[in-house]
Amino acid sequence: MEAYSKYLEQLKTTYGNLSNPQKILSAGSLLILLGSLAYLLYSTNRTEYSPLFSELPQQEMATVVDALKAKKIPYKLNDGGGISVPKEQLLDVRLALAKDGLPKGPGAGFELFDQEKLGSSKFVQKINYQRALQGELARTIDAMDEVAESRVHLVMPEESVFVEDQKPASASVVLKLRPGGNIDNAQAQGIVHLIASAVQGLKEENVTIMSTDGKVIYQKNGAEAPMQQMTNLQMETKKRMEEDLNRKVQSMMEQVVGSGKVITRVTADLDFTQTQIAEDTYDPDSAVVRSQQRSVESSEGKDGTAKGNPDVPINVESKLLESSPNAASGGSKDAGSTAQQNKFNRQRETVNYEINHVNRQIVRTPGSIKRLSVAVVVDGSYEMKPDKDGKMKPVFVGRTPEELKSFDEMVKKAVGYDEARGDQISISNSSFATDLNDMDMVSNENKWLKMLKDNQKMLFNTVLMILIFVFVIRPFMKKFQQIGEKPKELPAAESAAAPALPEGAAAAKPEDVPLLEEESPEDLPLRKQVALLIEKNPDRATEIIRAWLREEA
Repeated sequence: MEAYSKYLEQLKTTYGNLSNPQKILSAGSLLILLGSLAYLLYSTNRTEYSPLFSELPQQEMATVVDALKAKKIPYKLNDGGGISVPKEQLLDVRLALAKDGLPKGPGAGFELFDQEKLGSSKFVQKINYQRALQGELARTIDAMDEVAESRVHLVMPEESVFVEDQKPASASVVLKLRPGGNIDNAQAQGIVHLIASAVQGLKEENVTIMSTDGKVIYQKNGAEAPMQQMTNLQMETKKRMEEDLNRKVQSMMEQVVGSGKVITRVTADLDFTQTQIAEDTYDPDSAVVRSQQRSVESSEGKDGTAKGNPDVPINVESKLLESSPNAASGGSKDAGSTAQQNKFNRQRETVNYEINHVNRQIVRTPGSIKRLSVAVVVDGSYEMKPDKDGKMKPVFVGRTPEELKSFDEMVKKAVGYDEARGDQISISNSSFATDLNDMDMVSNENKWLKMLKDNQKMLFNTVLMILIFVFVIRPFMKKFQQIGEKPKELPAAESAAAPALPEGAAAAKPEDVPLLEEESPEDLPLRKQVALLIEKNPDRATEIIRAWLREEA
């Protein structure tokens, strides 16, 4: 403790012996040192905050802030409806807020029925059900990456016992998109399907989607809607096919010539005409017996020729036959002997043949490829050659015809080239604007820049500490070390010749002026010796003069 007090007393005495400029310099250096150390401590030990929620509505933000205050969790409010909490507490805070059901999201969901009051009317229950359904649909839509906030409005008419009096349900959706976000036709159709499937009796044509800037995203109007929908689908199909073919060619060529040394573009002409063909083909040369039927008839007997007058009734004729004298006296024998014998033969054959029959129903779906056009630009190889100044620089060397032909064959195989369709493939060889050396340099610069950004805090603190030590602490310590030394006496021979100091003034010791003994001859006048002393040791001379002034005062 005594040594510490001595050091403080010596430091105070030394500071009092300094001139005004030296005092200002010393005080400023000390302040800079203390400020730098304070900044280093603050930057090293300060709390890092991470975003807890972003783009929250003001009502939701107020609820979350109240919950954080109740849990005594530090937080920061950011622009755009964001809340940040300490990084080490981020996950714990999210779990704690999720346990409390925060943030609740836009509107109320089916939790409305968790606090159902006893005796509520049917009308209130219906309204609560509609509010809950709107809130649940809005929460589902908000899960999309492109949507920041959404609102769903449902019109659910009462059911009627008469079909002609039943009114259809309808829905309107308002979307607030994120900056740079966009809802394509497929996503809009998905939202429409979601709402139409969740609401009873709601048809897709009764759903309208719009954004907060007043742009209608989806609206189905009679006959125009299918045509518009088909046009958008055709454009998406064409774009998707071109991107797929372009990716195939690009990835294949980069494996051969290197990354960044090939550019490919594909244009596909698609046929969206829907064709239905029905064909019935018969082949007569391929007849096959299916069934065969044969019938034979034969008969043998007397002449069965009809006799008598056809106008006479049968009964009269029979009576005449009975009264005829020949009837009783062997008339049958004479008839049998005179009758002519009659024979009858008939043969019938039916053969059924089965002919080869082909019934073909051909439906050509839209989207078939009519023609492909592929353009490929390949960077050439380079050779290091000296320029006019003798420096080695890369010089472009074109690809050989054999290489270009092999590239052409590879591209044709990759895209399914069909000459009958009129497909076109173009392979060209050209020097790219950026050569390999520039690419390597940019890559290295990016690598070093990334490393500096990742470690900028540590590097800044290290450099700052080095600068403070070199330009502040070290000179400051040297200065105090020089000033803190006690005045020493002059040599005896010179002190006798020197003018007497006032009483109480400290005389310089001999070891403080070694240069005067070594470099100044003894025969020099006293004035020159004093001038030489001041020139070699100005600090000691200043102390002596200051001591004189204090004595005179």
